[in-house]
Amino acid sequence: MGFTTPCFIRKNTPELRKELEYLGYSHGKPEYYADDDDNKYDFVMCHNGRFFLLSQENHVIRNGHPLKKHGSINCGTNESLFLAIAALRDDVDIHQWFTDGNEWLLCKYLKVGMHYQDKPEILFEKWHKATVKELQELFSPKIQVPQIEWNINDVINKD
Repeated sequence: MGFTTPCFIRKNTPELRKELEYLGYSHGKPEYYADDDDNKYDFVMCHNGRFFLLSQENHVIRNGHPLKKHGSINCGTNESLFLAIAALRDDVDIHQWFTDGNEWLLCKYLKVGMHYQDKPEILFEKWHKATVKELQELFSPKIQVPQIEWNINDVINKD
């Protein structure tokens, strides 16, 4: 029980690592790397309550292990998506997104039903913990592409 969804992000900052510690992750760095500079790595990966720093040159990335081995979700450089997926747990609700399909709520308590008297509908079947797919839709940038309508005959018969 605990964190449920391995994921990684293609960036690494001290602020991002602090956010992971705030969520409850611990640094997965082995003792023999204690003097290593954490800022020289390109990726942060979360798995089983620990976060790991990986670099592009590292054979771990080139060979796809452990990113592919553990089915890690690629969050690109999207910090909001990464933190939302990294927060997914099966033992508590804190720091996780809930939705009814239209509205969204970020839980600030251990269990969602404990403290939301102003939203009694959360206590019932209407709301659920957001899935990875729903989080991807919520945090993915939405690009509007204008639709162009034209008649093929106008193009062909353009004399």
